[in-house]
Amino acid sequence: MNEQKRVTFGGAIKKPRKRSPRKNEKIEQALATQAQFGGAIKKPKKRSPRKNEKIQQALAAQAQVGGRLKFHDAKHKYLYTKLTGRGGIKDSPQCRRMMHGIMSKYHPSIWQSYIAGSVKDHPTLHPDHDQPPLPRKRDIRPHVVEMGGSLNAITHSEDGYLTSHNPEFHPFSEIV
Repeated sequence: MNEQKRVTFGGAIKKPRKRSPRKNEKIEQALATQAQFGGAIKKPKKRSPRKNEKIQQALAAQAQVGGRLKFHDAKHKYLYTKLTGRGGIKDSPQCRRMMHGIMSKYHPSIWQSYIAGSVKDHPTLHPDHDQPPLPRKRDIRPHVVEMGGSLNAITHSEDGYLTSHNPEFHPFSEIV
């Protein structure tokens, strides 16, 4: 009888052998000498940073005066801590009210600059410069605004034309 050998692929290794890594004598000697010098620092010393004499003198002078910022009143202290510096839109309503009370004595453009958070400075053409002013942005406001004047409001369209209804005027079809 012919015996056929069965070949199987894969499976578990029955008796695995763990290989230990080969050790190089020079590396082992270097590690041994390095281990002799290492270790924990027994008495660590904390190094303080160098101090600038001018800064120390300024701090000492400030401590003699009182050391803190002096506020004129409670409003000054509140605004010092609460103003964002990015305009009235970012500030609280209380801050806006207080700032309006302060700025109401001055030109309205100052208040508008505070609300917008920026100063609008339109360039002008000076006679000693040859450059024309920068072009302005496109006007996005409507050109026709209903302000409730003496004209009647537009109510409907007739044959493609916008018209307004006038109760006092009779169209030609109603004339008797």
